Amino acid sequence: MVSPHHVVKIVTVLSAVALTASVAVTPAYALQDIAIEDAVVAQRGAVTADNGVVMQSDDQTGDQQSQDSMPDNPNAKLPDTVSDEISDDATVVSEDLAVTSEGEVKNIETGETVTDATLVGTHDQQPDPLAKTNGESFIPVSAEDVKNAVADANVQLSKFESNEYGAHWGTYNNTKAFFDYQNNLFVQQAKGVIDVSGWQGDIDWAKAKADGVEGVIIRLGYGEGNNADKKAQRNISECKRLGIPFGIYWYSYADTPALAKEEGADVVAKLKQFGVNPSDLAYPVYYDLEKWTWEGHQPPTDPSVYNNIVNNWYSALQSAGYKNLGVYSYTSYLQGPLKHADIYAKTTWVAQYGARMGFDSFPTNSRGWQYTSSGKVNGISGNVDMNAFGNKAYVNGGSSNSATSYEVKGNMGVEWRSIGAEKSVIGKPIANEVCDWTQGRVNCYQNFENGAISWTPSTGAHYTTGAIRKEWARRNYEHGVLGYPIEDEKKLSNDWKYQRFQNGDIWSRGTKESRIVLYNLRDSFYKNGGYSSLGGPVADEENMGRGWWRQRFQYGDVWSKDGTDHRFVIKFDLRDSWNQHRGFSWLGAPVANEENMGNGYWRQRCENGDVWTRNGASEKYIVMLNLRDSFYKNGGYSSLGGPVADEENMGRGWWRQRFQYGDVWSKDGTDHRFVIKFDLRDSWNQHRGFSWLGAPVANEENMGNGYWRQRCENGDVWTRNGASEKYIVMLNLRKEYYAKGGFSKLGGPVSEERNLGSIWRQDFQKESIYAH
Repeated sequence: MVSPHHVVKIVTVLSAVALTASVAVTPAYALQDIAIEDAVVAQRGAVTADNGVVMQSDDQTGDQQSQDSMPDNPNAKLPDTVSDEISDDATVVSEDLAVTSEGEVKNIETGETVTDATLVGTHDQQPDPLAKTNGESFIPVSAEDVKNAVADANVQLSKFESNEYGAHWGTYNNTKAFFDYQNNLFVQQAKGVIDVSGWQGDIDWAKAKADGVEGVIIRLGYGEGNNADKKAQRNISECKRLGIPFGIYWYSYADTPALAKEEGADVVAKLKQFGVNPSDLAYPVYYDLEKWTWEGHQPPTDPSVYNNIVNNWYSALQSAGYKNLGVYSYTSYLQGPLKHADIYAKTTWVAQYGARMGFDSFPTNSRGWQYTSSGKVNGISGNVDMNAFGNKAYVNGGSSNSATSYEVKGNMGVEWRSIGAEKSVIGKPIANEVCDWTQGRVNCYQNFENGAISWTPSTGAHYTTGAIRKEWARRNYEHGVLGYPIEDEKKLSNDWKYQRFQNGDIWSRGTKESRIVLYNLRDSFYKNGGYSSLGGPVADEENMGRGWWRQRFQYGDVWSKDGTDHRFVIKFDLRDSWNQHRGFSWLGAPVANEENMGNGYWRQRCENGDVWTRNGASEKYIVMLNLRDSFYKNGGYSSLGGPVADEENMGRGWWRQRFQYGDVWSKDGTDHRFVIKFDLRDSWNQHRGFSWLGAPVANEENMGNGYWRQRCENGDVWTRNGASEKYIVMLNLRKEYYAKGGFSKLGGPVSEERNLGSIWRQDFQKESIYAH
């Protein structure tokens, strides 16, 4: 995606762009510091206006750029030369690639045609559009402009840094704002927003948020029939978890309205796959329209065709319930193939790398300027696109009463009166309501002596007080993790109170202890019995890894897994057994809830093994990996009962675990999964067990005539008539026995082996055998 974040040395990094105080607390935003390097001031003649924002002096246009950077792309290096094979009407799409009017991709300096499918695709497969620029954004420009810039670079005497255009952050109407180089307001009530794709790798979103990221536009994918962006699911999940407002963008390869409709269906499918509901989107789903390259295909040039493409895409999204939509592009494309009134009416986000915004037809008061592609944010390696989103005209939903007389209006007044007004715990108002409209949503908030009342159209009005209110404030109100309250606070036993919010619940006990329970963990908590079963939270959520999250409660741990419906708990003695047996590192997360197996046994299945308890806390066992497989393969609880010991390493790759009615065996690296049960186990143990007979190599066999046999590595174990007769047949005697026909010829053993000196003898029903 193209991106205009390449602004000034006059701009602070995004952490300075960030607003740390929510509008819900106060309508005043933090004043931004504007860093001006001495060299920039001297070189560009910058002066400071009375309101503290940087302006350019009249002798500089602010449109100049570094002499060795591409037009409109201050971070892209200008080539040393442009091949004669590149015509003036070609389009430069990266530092080293140009696309001819016929759709061929060529190297700028050599003129050689590029055939790499990862860059140009195949006739049936669209390429990742960011592959041409290694994930960096680039605004396409004409080859003629690049040629002129190359010629000019050889005669320019002064050099400007690539971010010295002068677009900058400041304040306006006591809110954070973004201005062009001449101090013309672009937006007030502004937010610092980044846009990302899989090319940014694994982002540490907690660090990014702490560094001032107030919103994110996430790439979901491109074209039709392709995989989703490789980091889309992670980026969406992390933004939800951390309460970072986000939107979506989708890069279009549509050359017909029919393909646009398929792209729209693909977007809907992936939004639903990743659990993104319309209500999750603080920013729109954007249709990214740029001049693309795709082997065997040509982008449209007729604005009417593009308008039909946009309308079909919009229709697919709207019919699925996604109404918050927009078009994204860059100025030159909007003034060319996209120059259509209906497309302009949908365009609310524009890329413009330079000193000012060149698109002046934004259809709504809210808008976004992607002003640089070289932003730096903690938690993201390399460059990232930066944007300023906000309102051109101030949006005010508060009243203008005097400083000493405050009005409680509408739904807030109804809520206030319902809880006893000034006689209640919340007290009298100490400020008028403050409302914030962001991307078509309205959120209102009013402070009282001992609490606050908030209101949104979807949640209604609810009060918040005490420790719950403090915790909510600590989590950054509606622009943070929790959203707005959806119920009034509720009192429970043992001094517990809780209140439900849009994205999570706040719990408190007394005046000092407070916790939050968010998203999937909250769902898991309520699904598994809630407070009556699990008590209140005793710790904050923990990221266990591999998509698993855990939160500990008084009587059990609540678990969930990103992108799945896994919602489980581990309670009481099973939790103690799980912890005692090395927990997550050893057993993994639960994959089912507890089961009452009977006879005092309880079991819970986890990823790598099952946790067992019996008779409360007195017996705690686990059955893991291959032994667990062997247990289930051989009849499980109904056949073997519960475990009576933990696993044992018997040596030579063999493992054993004893159960009530038999022993379970497995061998590393093989499919050997056997059990020794009942009287055969007694006989095996009586005859010196593993040291003498080795491990079982088959399961029991009913031989008939009262006999049972089990083959082991060094000999066979036999029983007859239950426990009354127990024998083994070992080594050479076993070989001789099978050589003479085995059970069908000789019957079962009737005695143990005897040493006759130089020879051994064992008696069977029909004959005695001898072996050296």
